[in-house]
Amino acid sequence: MNIDLGQIVSSLGEEAIAQIGEPLGIDKALSVKAARSLAENFTGNKDKAIEAAAKETGIGREILTSMIERLLETAKDKAMDHVKDQASQAAKGVFGKFFGR
Repeated sequence: MNIDLGQIVSSLGEEAIAQIGEPLGIDKALSVKAARSLAENFTGNKDKAIEAAAKETGIGREILTSMIERLLETAKDKAMDHVKDQASQAAKGVFGKFFGR
């Protein structure tokens, strides 16, 4: 499965990214910069993206590792919520037809 980290970062927005960076000790501007750098350098290999982002931003690898993991986890959660919504709507449609509603 291909992961488009750029799309994830775009869909989250700056406020959500700032919330991800806050417990890591980085402010909103630096969080956004880190997330964008990770996204631009991510081609499926987290380690390479982290290494490149560390050079570009000056942020430590540990912080960037935590950030990319949180970004991917957040994306997974959003995807699961979307799938649950679709399944729920499909079930409503099927049961509505079955029970004539």
